[in-house]
Amino acid sequence: MRPITVTVGPLAAGGTSTPWVALDPWAVAQVAIQCNVVGTVNYTVQSTLDDPNSPTNPVLASAVTWVNTSDTAAVGASGPIQTNFAYTPLYVRCLLNSGTGSVTMTVLQSSSVPY
Repeated sequence: MRPITVTVGPLAAGGTSTPWVALDPWAVAQVAIQCNVVGTVNYTVQSTLDDPNSPTNPVLASAVTWVNTSDTAAVGASGPIQTNFAYTPLYVRCLLNSGTGSVTMTVLQSSSVPY
C-alpha cells in the first residue's frame, strides 16, 4: 500500500488535527507511523475504534472518542518520531496541541490480506 501523508498546522483556535486516516481492518495488523516536524510544535498521535460509517453501531463524528497512542514518545511530542500500532484501529490522526509550526504524519499499512 502506498503511504498516506497528511499535514497539520499552523494551530487554529481550539486546536487542530489532521484529517482522519482510515485504515483497513482486514489487512495485516501492523501500521507504521512517522511524524516530521517543521518549526516549534507539540503534538499527539491518536486513534479510535469508533466508526461513524458503521451499519450497526454508528457514532456521530462529533462524538468519536480519540485515544492517545500507547507509545509515550508520540504523546506530547515535539520532534520527529517513528512509531507503530501492533493492531489496526479504524482511524488515526495527529493532534496539534500547541506551537507555531506544522507536523506531517505518514501512515503505512501492509496491504496483504491474510487467508
